[in-house]
Amino acid sequence: MDNEQPPVWPELDAHDRRILRALQDNGRLSNADLARRVGLSASACWQHTKRLFERGVIRGVRAMIEPRAVQRETAVLVGVVLDRSTRDSFERFAEAAGALPQVLECWLVAGDVDYFMKVRVRDLPAFNRFHSEKIVALPGVRQVRTFFVLDEIKTDGALPL
Repeated sequence: MDNEQPPVWPELDAHDRRILRALQDNGRLSNADLARRVGLSASACWQHTKRLFERGVIRGVRAMIEPRAVQRETAVLVGVVLDRSTRDSFERFAEAAGALPQVLECWLVAGDVDYFMKVRVRDLPAFNRFHSEKIVALPGVRQVRTFFVLDEIKTDGALPL
């Protein structure tokens, strides 16, 4: 049995929450602009923000790229059922799935499938190749259920704070 303890998250004060809301809205804010927006001095704002990064509350800052601009317009949700429910089979699958660049997100779930993966590819033929060459070759895959996204209603959700 794994003895790893889950992280203990720091209590977030009102300033931390304002900083998080502002950065979710615009991760490119300068510290000076952020400080003005949340009502802190630049120094105090930097200390709060630095602590949020150091404690893993803010995991990173990234650009949100338009998928069509980089020929990844086809979004697919893939449900995977593994051939056995053992720690080893879950670990092997998760490691292999996580290494595939087409897999943007991967979740272990409860229900009719073991995993859901969010996949981005150029088009249907590209997904067909990815499915036949990569997905079915993942360790322990017994069954694959594919759901093609017809319309993306909300893709930039921010965590409610």
